[in-house]
Amino acid sequence: MESRETRKPGWERAAQQVRIVFTDVDGVLTTSHVIYDDRGVRLRPFSTRDGAGMQWLAQSGLPVGFISALDDPSTRRRGMDLGVEILCLGPQDKRATLLAEVAARGLAPTEAAYFGDDLHDLPALKVAGFSACPADAAPEVRAACHVVLPELGGGGFFRAAAELILKAQGRWETIVGRYDC
Repeated sequence: MESRETRKPGWERAAQQVRIVFTDVDGVLTTSHVIYDDRGVRLRPFSTRDGAGMQWLAQSGLPVGFISALDDPSTRRRGMDLGVEILCLGPQDKRATLLAEVAARGLAPTEAAYFGDDLHDLPALKVAGFSACPADAAPEVRAACHVVLPELGGGGFFRAAAELILKAQGRWETIVGRYDC
């Protein structure tokens, strides 16, 4: 597993074009582990830091959407708690879903970011204008992304990727200024 950050040439320009951010859930917003309680209910830990990153993107006019093959109540609840505008839970074709959601908003695929971690994310990662993944993503995913961050899935990766986009767009200082009293 690669633990250092890598950035491909052109990543910053691609990040500057982002107008909407989509993410996979398991392995990106959570670890790739699933825990079951004694009733068989799936439980997943979500990072509050990642939630902050989603809110900063939304406050900056960049809507966030989940595209997950698993339609799970915990994912739906987390999205609703954070005010995530787009919850595409259950689609098996993430590329087609991303393209449809982008088109519905009058955007081009080059204006979309996609964050993923495994092979089922490759089609969406390749069609998005900007792509990023956590350090523990599959090697094929790391090779396909504009940026590989050192954070692990479920360990603050989304926040770090959101910060990268916001910095590339010159919006980060405004976010920091809200807390710098």
